[in-house]
Amino acid sequence: MKYLINLALFSILFFSGCYEESGITSPVDSGSGHQLKLIQLPTSFNGLAVETITYSKDINGNYGGEFSAQYSYQSNSGTVSQYSTLVFDAGAFSGVKTITQTFNTGGAAMDFGPPMQFQATLKYTYKITGVDLSGVNPATLTFVYIDANGNMYPVNYESIEIDEATGMLKVVNAELPHFSRYGFVN
Repeated sequence: MKYLINLALFSILFFSGCYEESGITSPVDSGSGHQLKLIQLPTSFNGLAVETITYSKDINGNYGGEFSAQYSYQSNSGTVSQYSTLVFDAGAFSGVKTITQTFNTGGAAMDFGPPMQFQATLKYTYKITGVDLSGVNPATLTFVYIDANGNMYPVNYESIEIDEATGMLKVVNAELPHFSRYGFVN
């Protein structure tokens, strides 16, 4: 009889405890009830839907280092430029790894590789110019990690800037705990 009572209590606790969704893995909520979306970049002048270019550099994680790259392209509205700088503190990872930064024209985001977690702080500064920001609300502009399912998670950063007149977005010293996809959303 004790076995049946314990089984019934355990079942009730198990199923009621697993019922609610956890907020830990939910996408970023702006608090205003609207879903944040990746800021789009202008289409390339040559008509290709999305262009990508990947830069790579060997970094010794034991000593740290810096990896800067930039990419520009022509759109119907002018030049769109992206500037990216990763700063690795000493001890960020062990040994030498070939680090990649992939720029693309599909959105205000960067992809990094190889997939890895960091043991020491990694700071990232990303600037884009030449973007139509007329529909972007500065109060809800933020910088996020975007997982493979499109879920977005906030990233700590020192500052974020927007200049609608020049079409500039900039995040300064975003803290990246791992490599993946990161971008500006609104």
